[in-house]
Amino acid sequence: MCIHSSIQNKTDIVGSFLRPDRLKKAREQFAKKEITAEELKKVEDEEIINLVENQKKAGLTALSDGEFRQSYWHLDFFWGFDGIEHFLKDQGYLFQGEETRKDSARLSGKLKYNPDHPVFESFSFLKKLW
Repeated sequence: MCIHSSIQNKTDIVGSFLRPDRLKKAREQFAKKEITAEELKKVEDEEIINLVENQKKAGLTALSDGEFRQSYWHLDFFWGFDGIEHFLKDQGYLFQGEETRKDSARLSGKLKYNPDHPVFESFSFLKKLW
């Protein structure tokens, strides 16, 4: 998620930043059911606030939430639509000898807009930090 302050911006922010160790640890804890979704969201919120403040201090005019709420930028987005199924393949994609996670997306019905898509909440949170 990235917000630009003007069309005349001379920089281009892709939007993805390396996840802080604290956020990676919280995601691992959530996956193991050691923390709740609310506790994970609190860590995400705090780390996004820190990231945005650092971007402001650096003078950036395009701010990003670093995609800190996403695990895969494209798959998390797809999974937010009605008619898209989150499933695990037998094997992840191979890139130079490294295997990605097995997560993927496939059509499971008619593709439909979902007013509860998580991207809207993520955008609203980032917009408040602007």
